[in-house]
Parts: sequence; C-alpha cells; structure tokens
Amino acid sequence: MNKVFSPLNISILVVIGAFGFSFTSFAENTNTIFFSLIVMFLVLFIHELGHVIGAKLAHYEFVFMTVGPITIEKSPNLKIVPNHNWLTFGGVASCVPGKGELAGLVKRHQLFVAGGPIMTLLFFLVGLIIWLLSDHSLAFMFMILNAAIFFATAIPFQGTFKSDGAVFLFLRKGGKEAETFLAELLLLKEMMSPKKPAEWDKKLLDEVRGAEASPAKAIIACYLFYYDLITTNFTAASSGVESFKEIPLTNKNKINLQLITHIRQIDELFSGEPDIQKMKELHKSMTKMEPISYTRSEAILKYLQNEPEKALQLLEEVLGKCEKGIEGYGFFEAERKLTQLVIQYLSTHGDGSFAS
Repeated sequence: MNKVFSPLNISILVVIGAFGFSFTSFAENTNTIFFSLIVMFLVLFIHELGHVIGAKLAHYEFVFMTVGPITIEKSPNLKIVPNHNWLTFGGVASCVPGKGELAGLVKRHQLFVAGGPIMTLLFFLVGLIIWLLSDHSLAFMFMILNAAIFFATAIPFQGTFKSDGAVFLFLRKGGKEAETFLAELLLLKEMMSPKKPAEWDKKLLDEVRGAEASPAKAIIACYLFYYDLITTNFTAASSGVESFKEIPLTNKNKINLQLITHIRQIDELFSGEPDIQKMKELHKSMTKMEPISYTRSEAILKYLQNEPEKALQLLEEVLGKCEKGIEGYGFFEAERKLTQLVIQYLSTHGDGSFAS
C-alpha cells in the first residue's frame, strides 16, 4: 500500500478540504458532512474500545486498536501511530489471551466479543438522553449510528465473517467445535500481527490441522501452509493443504481459494513439466484483490511464455511488497520465502535466460 494514499494522509486532506470549504458558500453542507464523519469515527472508536474493555475483563493482553486513520498500540508502552491499512479503517481491536486450555479460553473470549456491542448499546442510551435534553442534530446522529452499529454487530449474521453476535452464540454452545472455531480466530490474530509464522501458537495450529476442507475454512489452509513453509519446506507445506486443493473451483469460492489455487500452480511448475494451459486456467481464477499471489502467478506465466526479463521484474516487485509487509504482518515472511523459491527454481531449472 502506497503510504501517500494511506488512511491518515487522506484524512488530513479531508480536514484541510473541509477547512477550506468552510469559508465558501458550501460551508453549511461541508460542516454537516465533516461533523458527521467525526461522529462516525467516535461511534466506531466506542465499539472497538468496548472490545478492549471486554478483553481486559477476560485477562487478555492488549495489542492494538485501529479506528480510521490512527492506531493505538502497545509496544511496549501505549503509543499512537498512523494507520496505513485501509482494511482496518472501519475498526479492529486486537487482544490476545495468555496461555491456557481452549475450553477455558472459549468462556473468556465471550467477554471480548460481547464488549463491543454492549458498549455501543450503552452509548446509544447516552446519545438518546443527550438528544432528548438538547434536541441537537449531532446527538440524534450519534444515537442513530450507535443503534445501527449495535444491530449490525449484535444480530447473529453468518457470512464470510461472522458478526459479534454470531461468534458469541457459537462460543456459548461450547464443545469441540467452539474450541476449534476459537483456535481459528486466535490464529487469525496471530497472522495479522508482526509475529512470524514460526512464532505462532503450535497448540492452536494442531487444533485446526485436519479440519474438514471447505471454502469457508480456507483461512486454515493459509495458517498451515505459511507455518509449514517456514518451519519445513514447500513440499511438506503443499502436502499439508492437499484436501483444500481438491475443492472444485467456482466463481463463488475462487476468492477464498486464491492461495490454494496459486499453490496448485507452483506444484505444477515444480513438477518439471508444467502444463502451461492448466496454469493459465488457474490464473484466470485469481484476482488482483490478493496482489502477492496474483503477481507471482503472472510472473511464472511470463517466464513460461519466454519473457524472463518481465518475469524477474514482477518477482522483484513481489519481493519488495513482502519486505514492506513484514513490518506489520509476519506472514509476509512466508510469502517472501515462497517468492525466493520460485526465483531459485527458475534460475536453476530454466534454459539460462533467467538470472536473478
């Protein structure tokens, strides 16, 4: 992500623009929009703060909280840093438990999950009282936005990502399924942190290893592949997600399975006699929404189509993105290693036209 277009920089431009328009005939509309954005930011901050408070009650350790253009992190002291990731602009709180059995963590994690909606509901009531006393439009907006966030997160919504309400109810059931589900959630936090794959909790990885393969569970394949690639080798890592590679690709699941699709391509490449047509078909199922594997796939195809210079250029581009990504997300170490393996293979198994 280009830091020039980061959430913080764009937010600063919005503030400057709002200040400039406040001296024009558009001042009233500009101020309305600007203060509406401030209220939305505050509502999102309150919701994520609720998760942090719930986490502290569950004796979790605070890692970071991001809302809009800023991130509050503990490393080791609390500090405010810019947010450079648009994916977390809408708000995210990362808190991790200490060591403990999953059965106990299932109960504690319910406090973390419920904290956000409960805090949002409380501030809906605060907004309602302020609005009834003042009849101010911003108080009304504050109340309505809190109500909207509460219902959006508290209603048990089952999608690609479960709502807070759905997660809470699933954990309330307890049992083995809840423990495995929590292991998946905690591993997602591990993956979206600076921790390198070799540092991820092995107990959590063992818990999800062997889970039934499905597009909805494709994130599990990412955890296992990244961990095994760093701690063993590509062959073992690819074999570890074999069941996911057997899932038929459809327009509906191809985004979830993008990394798996790319692993299938690299399997084909490393076989020594790659089927170029098959690799092209797999490439068509990939999207630029996940630029690392997409660009690496594109580079491999360029090489097989006798464009080694373009292939090397694309692979070096991927390495650059991985180097930048490692600063915030440790899983990019695995992406870097995979890219280096591809470069090494093309350098040693090609016709000599490719030199890294």
